[in-house]
Formats: sequence, structure tokens, C-alpha cells
Amino acid sequence: MKVPTFSKYGLFILLLVVAIVAGIIWFSFNSSSSEKIRNILLISIDTCRADHLSCYGYQRKTTPNIDAIAEQGVLFENVVTPVPITLPAHSSMLTGTIPPSHGVHGNYDYRLASTNVTLAEILREKGFATGAVVGAVVMDSQFGLDRGFDYYDDRFEGQSDVQYINQRKADEISNVGIKWLDDHKDEKFFLFLHYFDPHANYEPPEPFASRFRRSLYAGEIAYTDHCIGRVIEKLKKLGLYDSTLLVITSDHGESLGEHLERTHAYFIYQGTVKVPLIFKIPGGPKGKRIEKIAGLIDIVPTICEVVGVSAPSQVQGEDLSGHFLSHIHEPGKRQIYCESLTPLRMYGANPLRGIVTERFKYIQTTRPEIYDLIEDAHETNNLIKQHPCQARLLQDSLNQILEQTVRKDESDSKLEMEEEMRKRLESLGYVDSIGTDEDTQFVQGREDPKDLAAFHLSQVRLRELISFKQYTEAKSLAEKMLGQRPSYEGIYRALSDIADKEGNEEMALSYLLKALQVRPGNLQALNGLAALLVKYDRSGEAFKYVVESLHINPNQVAVRNMLAGLLKEQGKVQEAVVHYGKSVRIKHNQPKVHCVLAELVYAQSKVGEAIGHWKEALKFQPDFPDAINNLAWIMATHPDEEFLDPAQAIRLAEKACELTKFENPEFLDTLSAAYAAAGKFNKAIQMAEKALKLCHQDSEFEKKVEEIKGRLELYKAGQPYCSWPSVQNNARP
Repeated sequence: MKVPTFSKYGLFILLLVVAIVAGIIWFSFNSSSSEKIRNILLISIDTCRADHLSCYGYQRKTTPNIDAIAEQGVLFENVVTPVPITLPAHSSMLTGTIPPSHGVHGNYDYRLASTNVTLAEILREKGFATGAVVGAVVMDSQFGLDRGFDYYDDRFEGQSDVQYINQRKADEISNVGIKWLDDHKDEKFFLFLHYFDPHANYEPPEPFASRFRRSLYAGEIAYTDHCIGRVIEKLKKLGLYDSTLLVITSDHGESLGEHLERTHAYFIYQGTVKVPLIFKIPGGPKGKRIEKIAGLIDIVPTICEVVGVSAPSQVQGEDLSGHFLSHIHEPGKRQIYCESLTPLRMYGANPLRGIVTERFKYIQTTRPEIYDLIEDAHETNNLIKQHPCQARLLQDSLNQILEQTVRKDESDSKLEMEEEMRKRLESLGYVDSIGTDEDTQFVQGREDPKDLAAFHLSQVRLRELISFKQYTEAKSLAEKMLGQRPSYEGIYRALSDIADKEGNEEMALSYLLKALQVRPGNLQALNGLAALLVKYDRSGEAFKYVVESLHINPNQVAVRNMLAGLLKEQGKVQEAVVHYGKSVRIKHNQPKVHCVLAELVYAQSKVGEAIGHWKEALKFQPDFPDAINNLAWIMATHPDEEFLDPAQAIRLAEKACELTKFENPEFLDTLSAAYAAAGKFNKAIQMAEKALKLCHQDSEFEKKVEEIKGRLELYKAGQPYCSWPSVQNNARP
């Protein structure tokens, strides 16, 4: 049999034809996809390690709904998150950049700076309606992830000024998401849903708790899958499923005891950095599995490509859409960056930074590590002695990535966190850090994080015991930890917290003083001392710690506000105004502080300045009843035409009353004054009488009775109420 041969010219023609056909297929796919993709749904399952999804090989059927999506799309088997911590990982997910570039390295004291461009911003500019629903306070809008979203739901049912709910179940996320879909079904949209349930503590509802009683973590994933299924079903009922690009992923995994880590955030082994990633693409392939390595940072450029939008130049991820067609795109060798600065921030040990390739993972630390991920998936055998050359090559690659991406100035990514938020994060199991400003680069003389793993495990357990009010066991553990590491100030702060909760004031203060002794100038100890002294009605003693703290870092908003409050308490109103003013210049988004400032300057007859602060408060919190009411009062009762506006006063007062279900007599009093200012005296009389009735039912408002009676007589005589010129004779605002 004669074997056919090709000339060079014939071979060239053949290759040209193949290239043209491939190009036609590629162009056809891109064109049809752009036309068919009308909507985008990005789902993030917090703390979900890939190997616990049944489509990734878990022995139990945990994720039937996600499995069905995988069968209709493309599943990536080897995906790496750049950091096993919620806030920085989502910052990477939504910007396509790694932490050294976007500047967010942890859940504490960081925010995504406005210099970063988010996926929501990109898509909103292209006409997409953008919405997000998040499952935990760690994703609160103050951390910067809300940028680009027309709607960002981070308020949880049951929240009040006294008690905060810091997370919500998957059912609620789906409920809010489904309502948003109903409201935007006629628009092209981008919806981001964040489910928090697999995060510790593992408490799945029934029947998932019983079905997965041997692994409640798996039960949480199964429950979340069930709730995701409800959203998918809604898409189908609305006729949107076939036109929706659907992406399912996770911010990071969970160690589950591997390498002496129960949860996540400390190490960067595969249990916490390997995550699921599934695309369901309208008009795309079905049931395809990709073994090549990919990264969480690839989501942004991939979505941009398949919907025909240009990704920002700062994006460091790669477009994965070439994988959606066979034999079209063969990516080069990938090297995915990952990090954890937790050992440095908590204990002053070396940070962990790594490079993951198709086969190897290199971890830079005091005693460096390299693992063959194909032969040793659980990273039990450090091959640093066997592969020194490979380790050096990967170390060079790591250094090159850092040189090219590290932000020169991360000040715009730093957030001075208020104590209230810090405690809310601790309630979710996050362990506080010392927030060190030390150089984050690798230093050979620092401790190896591996040597602190057992101590860190105890620290996590200690905070857990405190959160569950198991104080006796917590104190026993803390004393044991002090024997291991007496110089670690975090133990003294924990003991102070226990003593405070048990009502032992002196012991609580003494532990914080000890923390300052072992770590002089520690801001958390200084601020904690000041806060406890204020709580214990010893404000005079608190003053020196506040001043010392601000001397170390003058940009601490919460501490600046504490100082202003202490000055106000001492009758030094003008000094208080100065410090509150400095506070809102550092951080403008403080509606409560703007309201306090407004009341202080109003008492000084600076009405215009007060109005400005109340309006600023409403910019950041449009449904702030007190600010709305105070503006309405001035517009209803001030004789100066510059401020008097009865029609606007009625609108504002009605809104304040609606927000409080017409049950606040003071707000009803304002509404009655607004009606009277507009000449609507019958309505004014009706509201004033209702306000009086409520005052008699609540002793808190008894002192208002005579004031409202006096105004009622004016309204009956057909006269409006005028609050000016004597502010001193007027109790409002």
C-alpha cells in the first residue's frame, strides 16, 4: 500500500485550511454566545473545598443541583484561590487580580480600594443591572466589595442597634436573590450570590443534619446546594436559564484537621486553596472536564471574553474560554500565586507565599516546602531535598510575580476597623490579629508558621470557647497557652474578655495592662483599656489611653470618636466638635457621627452647618429616621425662609414616621408641625393627638406631653409652631 506524501506547499495549504476552519468555529462560538448570553449569575459558596462536591468525587451525593450544572457545562478540576480568607479571596474573584496587586490580605483592617476595577463596575458600564446578596458581615459594604453594584444586600433580618445578626442561612440568600430576579427579569443583569453556610460552625438544618451526621460540613454543602437549586429553578420558570451564563465557585476551602488546621486562613495547603469552578455557557459545550490548572482570578477575564467586554489591563487572570472548544486553545504553563499573611499578622512569624503549577507547589517560608501534587495530593512529603533546583526555579518565579504586582502604597487598602465590627467578625470564628506593620517580606530569622500550628489551633479554640461562653474551659486553655508563649499579648486580651464577661472589672483591666507590658504600644490593648474604662464609668482614666493610642496612630476613626465623646461628656463641646470633624474627614461615611455633629453645632445656632451634616448622614444611610426627622423639624418650624420648607418637611416627616411604623411620638410631633406649617391644621391636630396618646403609653416620652399640648393649642387656633430664635428654649432636635 502506497502511503500518500505531501509537498511543503501541500502541507501549508492543509494547515491553512485547518486554521481557517478553527477560526470560523471560534468566531461562530463567540458570536452565538454573545447573542445568547443575556444574563450572568455568579455564585460563591464560602469555605467549600472542591473534593466535598459529588461532581468532584465526594463519596456521598452532596450536590445534585451543582452536578446537573456541571453536566451542562464545563468543570475545571484543578483551580487555586490566591488566599484562603474570605475578603481578600472575593476581592480577587471580583477583580481578577492577586492580593499583592489589589492590596487586601485579610479580613481585618483592609478594604478593596477604589483604584481596583470590579466585575460589577465593568458590567454596569455595559448596561447590565447589577445586584448582590451576601451571607455574612465579613462581606459588609464597608469593605469595598459593593462597588459597581446597583443593589448590594448586606443587611440581615433581625438586625437592630442593640443586636446584630452576623450571618444568614442559604434559604434567605436564595429568597432575596429570587425576589431580585423577579424584579429584574426584563433587564440584562449580573447577579452575585454569596452563600456562607459551609463556614464553621457546621449546623445544617434538617434533613441535612441527619443525612450527613458523620460530616456536618458536608451537610452544610448539601443544604447550600439545595438552596442554589431553588435559584436555578426560578431562572427556568422565568425563561432565563438558557440565556444565563452561570458560574459556581468558592473563595477557599477548609482544612478539616489536615496539617493541624481545623478551618482555614493559616496555611496554604490544598485543602484550603483548591476550590471548585464550573461554567454553564449558553451555546457552549456540555459535560466537559478540564484538568489544566486554573485560578480564581480567571473568572473576570473569562466572563468578559464570553460576553464581548474588554477586561481591564490590570487583570492578572487568564481567559479560560478557549477551553470551551476542543483543540482550539492550549494555554501555556501556568504558575498560580497563593499566600497567607496570617502567621505574620498574628505571631510575627514568616508569611506564607506559594506557587502552584500543574504538578508542583512551592511554599516559601523559614523551612521552604515543595510538594508533588500528582503523587502526593495531601502534601505529606516535603521534597525540598529531592528537588532543590525545581524549588529555586519556583522561588525565582514567586519573586518575579511579587516584583511585578506588589502595590507601592497600600494605604488606600487599609481600614481602621471599629471595635464593634471586630467583635462581629470574632463571633464568626475569625481570630483577631496584631495587625503588625512589620515588613511583610520573607525574613530568614522569623519563626516558621509550621512550628506555631499547634499554638494557633489552641488560639482558634480559645476564641471558640469564649464565643460559646465556656469560660472555665477557656481560662484553663489560656493558662496553658501562656506557659507555651508568655510573650503573646493576644492571650491576655482573651483573658480580659473573659473577665469582663464574668463581671470582674479589675481583672479585665489588669490583663490588658499585662498585654501592654509584654507588647508596649499595642493599639488593641490601649483601645480595649479605654473602652472598658468608659464602660465601667471611669471615663477620666480612659482619657490617657485614648490620647496615647491616637499619638501612635492619629487616623483611628473609632478612637477619635471616643476622644470626642469623652470631651463632650466633660462639657468641652467645641473640642468635641473639632475631633468629630477630624473623624469624618478621615472617614466620611459615618452617618451617626454626622448626626452627633449636627446636634452639637445646632445647639450653637449654626443651623446651616447642622443641616449639612444631617444631609451627609442621609447620603450614607438614606433610611436614618433621626436624621430625617431633625431635617423635617427645622424645615417645619424655622422662621427663616432659607430653611423653612413645609412641603419638604411633610415628605421627610412622613418618611420618618413610616420607617418607625407611626409609633414614635416625637416623629409624629414633627409631622404635626409640618402639617401646621403648610396650613393643614386638621391633619396637624390629628397627628398631635396621636403623639400625645403614645406619650402617655411610654414613660420615656412623658416629658414631651406638655410641649406637644402647647403646640396642639396653637394648631387648634390655626397657628403654626415656630421654634426660633431661642434654641435654648427648644428641646428639638
